[in-house]
Amino acid sequence: MSTSKYRLSVFLVLILFVLGACNMPGRGTPTQQSAADFIYTAAAQTVQAQLTQVNQPPPTGNVLTPAPPNATTQVPAPGETASPIGVTTTPTPGGATQVPCDQAEFEKDVTYPDNTEVDPSQTFVKTWRLKNTGTCTWTSAYSIVFVNGDSMDGPASASLTSGTVAPGETVDVSVTLKAPDTGGTYRGDWKLRNGSDQIFGVGKDGSKSFWVQVDVVVATGIVYDFIAKSSKASWVSGVGNEAGTALEFGGADDNPNGVARIADRARLETGGISGKILLTAPKRENNGFISGTFPAYDVQNGDHFKARLGFMAPSGECGNGRVKFQFGYQDGDNLRVINEWTKPCNGSLMAVDADLSSLKGEAIKFVFRVVAEGSPQDDWAIWNSARIEH
Repeated sequence: MSTSKYRLSVFLVLILFVLGACNMPGRGTPTQQSAADFIYTAAAQTVQAQLTQVNQPPPTGNVLTPAPPNATTQVPAPGETASPIGVTTTPTPGGATQVPCDQAEFEKDVTYPDNTEVDPSQTFVKTWRLKNTGTCTWTSAYSIVFVNGDSMDGPASASLTSGTVAPGETVDVSVTLKAPDTGGTYRGDWKLRNGSDQIFGVGKDGSKSFWVQVDVVVATGIVYDFIAKSSKASWVSGVGNEAGTALEFGGADDNPNGVARIADRARLETGGISGKILLTAPKRENNGFISGTFPAYDVQNGDHFKARLGFMAPSGECGNGRVKFQFGYQDGDNLRVINEWTKPCNGSLMAVDADLSSLKGEAIKFVFRVVAEGSPQDDWAIWNSARIEH
């Protein structure tokens, strides 16, 4: 029998029983509720109970909710908490962001701050001050590395420290650089590298570089005055191919070993009176010579050596002077001749011009050398307005 039919049968039997009871003599005082009221009340309670069961939420005590397809349940380790997406994280005190192992901050430019003016081909040492803001100590395994821009002849990498730099400490790190030989603004960017060859920069996210930026200023006009620097040159004299012996600058004109001095208002082979000129008379022997090596100069692209060569004529007459003027530079123990000019005393000065561009970027010690062609008589050789122009 179905459940609904069973319930209906019970309900009819109950009605018959109640009706019968109403006609039987009672032993007590009858209640005021009629039989019909009782039936309606019982039926209403039955319906209310069924409605209550329908509207109640489903039980949760032992019901399992299936996981989404392909979901992976991760159990956090002791001391860890599970994130909303199932990734475990290690909490930090107060909920602060965890500081990475390798992190740095730029503190200051110790030398050559941005846009410092430098000469073409100038060698300089750039120093930065960096602070270790990470949790790992920097050691000699750490280095700085060039990453972008103008390397300025710097190394690909350089040691960050020879000791250790603990978290919170600073370190000054330097590289030797060389400015380009042409004018303009140049910048080179650098970062850090740890012992595992991982590169990181400065700033909270480690993406920023620190850099060197200089302005190369190219001078125009006279950039090197040989007359003004002649007293700082090293002078020697001798004969032929010998090395020569040291000669004092500014000595007397009658010195048999030769003369190197500044002359002013001297009479020239042209008949005119000079301003300041460099007098270089060779040793007073046949095929004698005199030579001066000047302080180093960093040659720029486009530099030219210029001068007017000739003779001083103390008596007012040209005389029999005849020499070979040589202009070159010191290469170890050897003289590298750039140009040479043979000049007799003939009443006129010789204008000379030598292009130095092939030596650009090099620190050169230029050399003046005068060699007597036979007899040194009347060989009062002069260098007038000797200079380097750019």
